[in-house]
Amino acid sequence: MPFLEKKGGLTSDTAVLHNELRQSHSELLQIFEESHIGMAVVSLDGKWIRVNRHLCSILGYTKEELISKKFNDVTHPEDLSLGANKMKEIIQGTLESFELEKRYIHKDGHVVHVLLNSSVIKNLDGSPKYLISQTKDVTALKESVLALKLSEEKFRLLFEKAPIGITHFDKDGTITMVNQVLADMLGSCRDKIIGLNTRVNIKNENQRDAFEAALSGKIGSFEGEYTSITGGKTSYLKAVYAPLFGLGNSVVGGIGITENITAEKSQENKLITSLHEKELLLKEVYHRVKNNLQIIISLINIQINESTDTDYIEKLRETTSRLFAMSKVHEVLCRSGNFISISFATYIKELISNFSYPEVKYDINIEKELNLTIDQTNTLGIIINELITNSVKHNIGQEIVISIRFELPDSELAQLNYSDNGVGLSKKQSTFSDSLGMNLIHVLIEDQLEGKITILDKKGFSVLIEFPIPKN
Repeated sequence: MPFLEKKGGLTSDTAVLHNELRQSHSELLQIFEESHIGMAVVSLDGKWIRVNRHLCSILGYTKEELISKKFNDVTHPEDLSLGANKMKEIIQGTLESFELEKRYIHKDGHVVHVLLNSSVIKNLDGSPKYLISQTKDVTALKESVLALKLSEEKFRLLFEKAPIGITHFDKDGTITMVNQVLADMLGSCRDKIIGLNTRVNIKNENQRDAFEAALSGKIGSFEGEYTSITGGKTSYLKAVYAPLFGLGNSVVGGIGITENITAEKSQENKLITSLHEKELLLKEVYHRVKNNLQIIISLINIQINESTDTDYIEKLRETTSRLFAMSKVHEVLCRSGNFISISFATYIKELISNFSYPEVKYDINIEKELNLTIDQTNTLGIIINELITNSVKHNIGQEIVISIRFELPDSELAQLNYSDNGVGLSKKQSTFSDSLGMNLIHVLIEDQLEGKITILDKKGFSVLIEFPIPKN
């Protein structure tokens, strides 16, 4: 039985082999054509013999256009020597494969950066036959790298040229970068600062807590005195530390910004000192005004004690009462430490507590706290003093309930409602409406408060005083 059986001029085994070769060749061609990498068969003189679709896409040419060209025809002029040198080594047999970065010119004119891998296919005698090349478009990668370099350069310039101190620390709190401005602030050199750990080497607890806040993903801040290593110079520094986030929103480190605010702090301290001195001066002025008013009151009381004229004594007592209302303002001011405005509620309660009218009971209701100007408080104090005095004067021998209501119906208006349960206006209007006290009230309300007074038709005596509240 023959070893090989002939069929159609070929043995059956040979036919099978040919079929397998055709199948393998077809598969290789398919791989070549469908590859996501640009592929080409290139002759030793640089002519493209076969190219795939992806290489055409990279360069913008059709297959027919590329096959009609050599690779040098689309190579960037500055990169021509790269390919020429490699081809020379291939032909000489000193090189079998190579990899290089080069630039092609796209059909539309823009530059394409590629990574080129080429391998030699040899004849049976070992001589080079042609090249198989793989081309990968790395333009986007190159542009990203360039953008990153530009970004890094911008950051470096900002880091180095910024007029404030800047530091970078990693997720463990180790300082990795500092600029010269910060080094100068700290009175040290950069090499000595880099490598220090914020959790170990920072002695100030508040500053350490600020670093720790940044490492936990929050904004940390610090402000305080710092004594430099060199010369022992004390500065006042203000710093803010912010976290840097990586993948998964995890903290990968942080950035610190530090300012030297020594000059600002010095100016602030001078201002505080100046304000304190002025406050002391104002306090002394108000104290002296209060004392002078008390002296005047004492002198008037001497006149009262020496006089036998009942009408004269009554007028002097009314005067002392008015002066007392004014002195109480300055007393409250001195005690509160606020030399611009005064709590109306506090003042009224203290004023009333000093009246010696056992027959009078007070119903005080201050709806909302309001700080009035000194002038407004003085004026209202005298007015309330006059109203209480008149209520007592015209209801002698009776138990009186005096009601004082203070309300703010809107943001621009204050209302003071005063009333008593006495005989009412009808029985006293002939004397009260024409009295010095009532005339004084009208003048004070209209001229000093820029307000108005309305006498209400109610049981007893009741008035409504309205005036604009002070603007802040």
